[in-house]
Amino acid sequence: MNIIITGASRGIGRELVKRYSKKADKIYAVARDGNKLESLAGEFKNVKPVVLDLSDLKSVRKFGKEIKNIDMVICNAAISLPHSPSFTPFEDFKKTMDINFLSVHALLEGIVPDMQKRKRGKIVLISSLASLVGAPSSMPYSASKRALNSYAQSLRNLLAPNIKVINILPGFIKTDMTQKNDFYMPFLMELDEGVDRIQKAIEKNYKEYAFPKRLYYLIKFFNMLPVSLQDKLLQKVAK
Repeated sequence: MNIIITGASRGIGRELVKRYSKKADKIYAVARDGNKLESLAGEFKNVKPVVLDLSDLKSVRKFGKEIKNIDMVICNAAISLPHSPSFTPFEDFKKTMDINFLSVHALLEGIVPDMQKRKRGKIVLISSLASLVGAPSSMPYSASKRALNSYAQSLRNLLAPNIKVINILPGFIKTDMTQKNDFYMPFLMELDEGVDRIQKAIEKNYKEYAFPKRLYYLIKFFNMLPVSLQDKLLQKVAK
């Protein structure tokens, strides 16, 4: 089995590389940090480091078209700007959308036709529970992940039944991304537990998997409130 994992140099991506190194013939570990990728490759002989900036969509498309015989792609890479009540500058917004959303299609552009030809494959998209609420203080992140949800649904039904598409929506997991948050993170989960759940969802071919359930149901309840009440609560958070 040949796998691509993006955002492989740290956090969830790095942990997934370690776990799938026991099952895969080859893992293409994609990230910007070449030193961290080399340390992974030194630890696991079936890991091939791919130094790639996912905001460089031209290079991402080139890589996706050159690579062949991929059985699974885990699109895990994402960035998040610091939470702020300020209106996001265009360049920051664009970079977030490029990495969190557009890079996914740029990568898959060359891989999906090859999977279709072989009539097999699995595509895993790592979204977020943050996609279910338009948080005013993290507008680019919420928007990029909500776009990813729609993309996942479209892709899943376009490629059915031969190619599996799995959309995973985690809550807060202890990584260097969440470490910089200076606000309370409900139901914050240890990295191992979070990746356990992600791996289970992948191996059981869940179409969509959101966790932890307590936070997911709280968000679902919030979204059932009248829009005027939702707005009042979100405006308090933004200040």
